[in-house]
Amino acid sequence: MLALVHEASDPKLDWWSDQKGGTPGNLRLINTLENLRQWLNEKYDVKTRALSYHIERGGIPLKDAAVLAGLGIIGRNNLLITPEFGPHVRLKAMCLDTVLDSAEPLDFNPCGTCEMPCVKACAQEAFAPGSFTRESCRIQMSKDEASKTKSQSAIDGSLIEVVKYCRACELSCTAAK
Repeated sequence: MLALVHEASDPKLDWWSDQKGGTPGNLRLINTLENLRQWLNEKYDVKTRALSYHIERGGIPLKDAAVLAGLGIIGRNNLLITPEFGPHVRLKAMCLDTVLDSAEPLDFNPCGTCEMPCVKACAQEAFAPGSFTRESCRIQMSKDEASKTKSQSAIDGSLIEVVKYCRACELSCTAAK
């Protein structure tokens, strides 16, 4: 499991476009994963397989895998929350043809005493029923997609259309601030 920090101060890492990788942050994760796979093979003769983000393409639920790997917990905002970086991480995964030690579950619960600013920040009230409602979040995503803007490509400097998806719940989360 790989995690890349996506700080609020660098929003372009999350801006989606039709360019390779979808977002600059995801492209960085893809490249890091490929370099790690090559290094593991050359240095330790460990065979690896990169896993897709999409379950229907052979991927795995990344947040759940990250919890099982001991990286964090899934918060009430439905985001992976890590002790060091809060919800500001993006994930990639790979399979290894070797045995590794298991991770211990984290004794970490930042949502336990939190006043839930993520609930208040959500424009679509995706938490209104008391837990996360994916369909409400998808409504906001559709609005974001309809509001594409022009931006300079992080890859080649050209002017491209980008989608700036809502990160209100993530950016309002007080974990690891």
